[in-house]
Amino acid sequence: MRHSSILLLLGTLAAACVTESQRARPSQPGPAAAPDRSQETLREIERQRRWTADALAARPPADELDALREGDADAVSDTRKRFRRLLTAVERATWIRETVPEVLRGSANPDRLVSAFDAAGRDRNEALASADTTARALAASRTQNAISLDELRRALQVARSARESEQRLAANLGRAARPGGNADPLQRLATVPMPPEPPFVQATARYLTAHPGQDRALDSWPPQLAEERAGIRAAAADLPLPQPEAADRGAGEPLAGMEDDEGEPIIPGPDAGTPHPGPAAAADAGTAAPAETASSVQVSGDLRRLLSRRGPPLEIAQRPDGLTAFRYREQRTCGVDRCVVTVDYLFDSRGRLMRSEVVKP
Repeated sequence: MRHSSILLLLGTLAAACVTESQRARPSQPGPAAAPDRSQETLREIERQRRWTADALAARPPADELDALREGDADAVSDTRKRFRRLLTAVERATWIRETVPEVLRGSANPDRLVSAFDAAGRDRNEALASADTTARALAASRTQNAISLDELRRALQVARSARESEQRLAANLGRAARPGGNADPLQRLATVPMPPEPPFVQATARYLTAHPGQDRALDSWPPQLAEERAGIRAAAADLPLPQPEAADRGAGEPLAGMEDDEGEPIIPGPDAGTPHPGPAAAADAGTAAPAETASSVQVSGDLRRLLSRRGPPLEIAQRPDGLTAFRYREQRTCGVDRCVVTVDYLFDSRGRLMRSEVVKP
């Protein structure tokens, strides 16, 4: 009997120890809840929106674009900086549009995120339009080196990336809008149409008309820009000639026909008839040129460079407006190919190139 009592007492003590041990042991934590990244992301979005607003507020005004087209050096430098800021604003707005859907589900501030998402769509299109206008002015500047082809290519890539991002977003939002189940917060988001005309195509086409030898560089562009490349060449073929005036144009690149591009073939025209002797041909032949022609234009500056690089012209003719036309045959961009055209380069009496004109057959 005493033995049984001892065993019962020992069992009671052991159970009490186990119970006390369980009470003293800290409870195991449950699975951690997913952290809400939307707060930190929202702060970053606000910073990017402020930067984008600053870039839009600093877009070049109309008077600066006019000065840029006239070749003002200060306007060129300032506008190039504004152009780069506008491109970066497009990238920032695209980032906001891509980021909001990633953090919207489960966010404590869905309204602010949706508002930022919508504003980014408007800001992106506004920045694209402003950058496109600025690029056209840069490409049309009389300095002819206000913007480079590489800068235009980057702008086209930025626009292409924004378009592809919006297309992916439309596909994702379309899946979120399927009926059934609980409402998805992504259904509050809406896509924004991109500009109907691809930005920077016209600006690049205008650049190529002033730099015809650089048309070949488009062939080395990435395949993603194949559509833009075709559009640029088609737009370049439709742009009107003559080229911008050369007088007082500054220290930019030379006009078409005056660049040191040995790869640009010059094809003499057998059907052009006997060239007028003119001052250049007369000097080569050792004879005196007609008095009226010799006194009409001075062989200096632009005219001297043209004659030294391209030789005697096919024909020299006096125009009623007092300019003298020097005619050559050359290759220029025609759509996606290059074709042979007849071009008159018009010089004033001091040998300055005023413009060039394609002679209609």
